[in-house]
Amino acid sequence: MIYLHVTVQVQRGKMREWTKIFEEHLLPAMQKHGQRLVGAWKTSVGMYDEVTDLYAFEDFTQFQKIREKLFNDPEIQKWLPIIYEITGQEESKILVPLGYGELK
Repeated sequence: MIYLHVTVQVQRGKMREWTKIFEEHLLPAMQKHGQRLVGAWKTSVGMYDEVTDLYAFEDFTQFQKIREKLFNDPEIQKWLPIIYEITGQEESKILVPLGYGELK
């Protein structure tokens, strides 16, 4: 199992808009292609509100296949201009579990 850790800065005052778009459009598209969200958090410290999501994949091959389908999905493409307008910096990392953690 590997994990995708994504942190997105959302402009102040746009968290409700981000959450609505994510829940109603982005998450269903992700789920349609097999991307599994295992955790989602928000913080409100600093210049921007920050969202951190954690997704699980069987392996790197599955990650690549799902992400390719996802980024070619018309539903995702339709929302990208709005997402870019209300978000700032995004950071994505692939995490590989160590044997002593709960998530494997």
